[in-house]
Amino acid sequence: MRFLRFWTARRILKLVGFVAVAWIGVLIFGHYYTAPPPAQPVPFSHYVHVTTKKLNCFFCHSNAMRSDHAGLPAVEKCYLCHKVIASKFTPIAKVVGYYNRKEPIPWKRVYVVPDFVHFSHQAHLAKRFDCGECHGNVAQMDRVGLAQKIDMNWCVTCHWRNKGPDGCVTCHY
Repeated sequence: MRFLRFWTARRILKLVGFVAVAWIGVLIFGHYYTAPPPAQPVPFSHYVHVTTKKLNCFFCHSNAMRSDHAGLPAVEKCYLCHKVIASKFTPIAKVVGYYNRKEPIPWKRVYVVPDFVHFSHQAHLAKRFDCGECHGNVAQMDRVGLAQKIDMNWCVTCHWRNKGPDGCVTCHY
């Protein structure tokens, strides 16, 4: 009985109003929400490697040109440079440790496409799309995080804007 007295008409209206405002906020601003970048096992600065060292995306993500998946670099790729460059620097010493133990660096993925979606980096690169269209200005990021929320609405809007195929089987098969 006490519980029922708590739920007065005024409180119910406040609750409904709050839920409505929250839902509208999700609809309007939810597309722009991005999660904070995950902490990686080795702090890796795309800013340093791309802007300062002038490495191309495909130096580390070489699979993107020939595969659906861009892939993450093997520890051997990192060690190629860092057996000489800054090898005593604590974060780089971690890379050397992974290499010496013959262990892959357990990078945490930032972009994950659901299992029911097929996405091909190779197909998008063949159409001359810049990596930054989806991943943002990675060259200015120390830690890479989601540049925007990648969801069906975002992808379909891009396909419409660029006159790409928009049938269900384009991505779902």
